[in-house]
This record gives sequence, C-alpha cells and structure tokens, in this order.
Amino acid sequence: MESGQIERGRIPVTIREWREELSRRNEHFGSSESYWCYVRPGVYRVGEWSKNQPSTPIVLPVFWMARFPVTVAQYASFVQNGYRSGAERWWTLQGWKWKVETTAMQPITWTDAGFNHPDQPVVGVTWYEAAAFAAWLREHLAEGLPRGYGVRLPTEAEWEIAAAYDAAMQRRWYPWGNEPPTPTQAVYAEGRWEHPSPIGTCPSGMAACGVQDMAGNVWEWATSSYAGYPAQSNKRREDFVPGEWDVPVRGGSWLNEKTHISCGSREGDFPDFGFRNTAIGFRVVVAPLLPQGA
Repeated sequence: MESGQIERGRIPVTIREWREELSRRNEHFGSSESYWCYVRPGVYRVGEWSKNQPSTPIVLPVFWMARFPVTVAQYASFVQNGYRSGAERWWTLQGWKWKVETTAMQPITWTDAGFNHPDQPVVGVTWYEAAAFAAWLREHLAEGLPRGYGVRLPTEAEWEIAAAYDAAMQRRWYPWGNEPPTPTQAVYAEGRWEHPSPIGTCPSGMAACGVQDMAGNVWEWATSSYAGYPAQSNKRREDFVPGEWDVPVRGGSWLNEKTHISCGSREGDFPDFGFRNTAIGFRVVVAPLLPQGA
C-alpha cells in the first residue's frame, strides 16, 4: 500500500466502521494507519498567501482531519435518516428552516449518474447539509470521542494547517510541496475532468499529515467567518443566515485552473449555495467543540 493511502475497505461507511476507524486514531504525524489524520498542537501562521493579505498566529490544540472528503457512499446513511421527521436535532436552526422550505430530501445531484458514484465526493450539498451530517455522525460516535471533542466541519484555520504544514512545521504552497501542480497531483481543469474524481485519485498530492484531495477535486465547506479571516479563522460559526455571504470554501475544484488549487485558495459563498453546485463538497474533523464565534 502506497504511503498515505488507506485500504478501500477502511473507508468507513457504516456506523460500525466509523467507530472502528475512530478507535484507530493515533498521534503519529503522517501515519497511514487510520482514516483520521493527526495534526499536532502548536502555533501556526494563517493567511498572507498574497501580498495584500494579512497573517495571524493561531494556537491550535491537537485535532484529526478526515483523510478524504465525505463520499456519496458515506453520505447515503445520512440521506436515509437525516432529512426525515425527527431529524431536526442534527440541523442548525437556519438549516432546518431551509430544508423545510425547499422540501429537500437529498442532495440535488443524488440521482445524477455523473455525480453519484459511491467513491466520489458528495456534491450538491449546502453548508446546512454538511453541518447536519457532521452533527449526525458526532451523535453516533460520541462514546469514542475524547472529552470536549466532537465531529464537525473544520474551521478555515484547521483546514489550512492540515493542508499546508509539513513535518518540520513549515508551510508549503501546495499540500505536496512548492512545485506547481500536475494532473498526477490534483484533479483540476487541465485534466479535462467532467465531474469530481473518486477520492484518492492523486495520492502523490497528499499533504504531509496524510490528508488527500485538499487541492482540487471539490471545494470544501468550512465553519468560520469568511470576512473574519485570518484573525477569526479558528472561531467556529454555529449557523449562517440564508443570503449571508460569509461561508468559506477551500481548496479549489475539478472545474478550476491550477491558480485556484493551492493551500491558500479560498472563496466565500452563501450557506445554501451548494444546493445547485457540483463543485462543493466537504470533509469532517475530530476537534474541540470550542472555540465558537458569533
């Protein structure tokens, strides 16, 4: 097995498999032994990816980032239960309002053959749906989580640090280093993709901590304030109001040129925008439930 890859059978799909992978969580930076990639505690510089962008030191405790974006197969269990009566506890207040008003029962791409292969990242999901999936998974994994930790969407700081920092605590322009991307390292427009690729298509694009697909393939929802970056990049937002253009997405996608798939690539969106977007997915993190922002 190539370093950084994980056996196909080790991508957790059922709750039992999620629990087994959580129990394999370890504190070995760059380990390929678990679906959960260890990120060391420390003080990290976030921001300043361009001349006019400020930077700020961010203090982070230990956390674990999912190796891959959430796939169609992983999301399927949530679809069975997360959109039905009684599922409101997993949704934010604004998210449940959105679900009721739109009568959504699954992602908009769910029956589209170009976007529903089990190993593809799930797309066509709003921030609301991504946050609800994380809350649903957190409830099912509660007994195996460290005290004070939960499963949730990453903040921008957590996403950026997992993608960019190497074993020497040095920041890299791309997950794999500072060399410009090639289609063997990332899924982006030059590869002439017609849809997102299955997860792990480009293992040579792996970040130092072991996470894959951080550059290209799909943009990924984060849960801090886009406008508050970088100073507030680790302050977790609990909810967003529809029409509030303050939700960050990170990493670029299969539709973007190489200039948009670095560790610093970021855009802002509305929380309900992903409902019709085939380039936005998400991944989850095991991290402290605090700090929280507005």
